[in-house]
Amino acid sequence: MTAPLTDSLLATPTRNGAPVGPGGRLGKNEFLKLLTTQLKYQDPLDPMDGKDMAADLAQFSGLEQLLNINEQLEAQQGQYSSLLAAMNSNVALGTIGKTVMATGDQVVLTKDAAGAFDATVTADIATSGIAKLTLLDRSGKEVGSRTLGYVTAGRQEFAVGSAASTVSTEGPWSYRITVADASGKDVPQQTYTIAVVDGMSWGPDGAPRLTAGSLMIDVRSIIRILA
Repeated sequence: MTAPLTDSLLATPTRNGAPVGPGGRLGKNEFLKLLTTQLKYQDPLDPMDGKDMAADLAQFSGLEQLLNINEQLEAQQGQYSSLLAAMNSNVALGTIGKTVMATGDQVVLTKDAAGAFDATVTADIATSGIAKLTLLDRSGKEVGSRTLGYVTAGRQEFAVGSAASTVSTEGPWSYRITVADASGKDVPQQTYTIAVVDGMSWGPDGAPRLTAGSLMIDVRSIIRILA
């Protein structure tokens, strides 16, 4: 008797060594072709057992149900993605003209009364210790830094201050705040971008992005609308 069709079903089809999951290369039509071919070429003196046939048909029914479930899940995923995109767009529109706080490290410097560039940045300090603020250009190159002294854990604001002493333009710039751990190693802390939103655009992935002067903020990074 020929090998039962169940062996073909249990073997995972591959393409270039990569496994093909349910709904891939072996679909309903392929299953029926395999079953028909097996019946066509079976030994007439030793035909397929009725139990084997029933088992094959049961697996076919199960495969069809899995394919239907997969199609439903894909349709729901598309609907969820569309709903999420619409919600993000509504959130983005609602932030125009407001000050937002987003996870990030961007900052725009402004001139103070003495004509020096400065700004206030916000960070979550995970552990107390000696902190340092570093100002970076677009390429990630350090342009200045200053010691913040001993800081305690929690959300805190810091002036860029002397870290911007060599700066001659508003930016945007990026910054990093580190705290020395017990071994003296500088550990990066969570920083935030705070800015007034003045517009909106869409990124290559279709997600809305906010503009705040020369800054670009991904709407998905917003954690709070301040005012």
